[in-house]
Amino acid sequence: MKFDKSLQEKLILSTHNLVSDSSFNSFQLIVCRNVLIYFDRGLQERVFRLFDNSLENLGFLALGAKETIRFSKLDKNYHQVGDQKIWKKVDHQ
Repeated sequence: MKFDKSLQEKLILSTHNLVSDSSFNSFQLIVCRNVLIYFDRGLQERVFRLFDNSLENLGFLALGAKETIRFSKLDKNYHQVGDQKIWKKVDHQ
């Protein structure tokens, strides 16, 4: 990917093993596209907990076209942004 230099200086781009790694930072945006469809429900729930622990309040979670957080126990913590596959974390402060 190419980003404007001023934006690039503010980004952290990293790979992460969703199966074995824990949260390593607090983020305003997590993009995870077309990965969860390959996981069973239990592993999906674990990944959603990881995302929830890693996202700041009012942060955004972007998923792939066939993915949703609607069936997760954490669904109540998020509001979908329009009809996009993007969810905004509810402020729980």
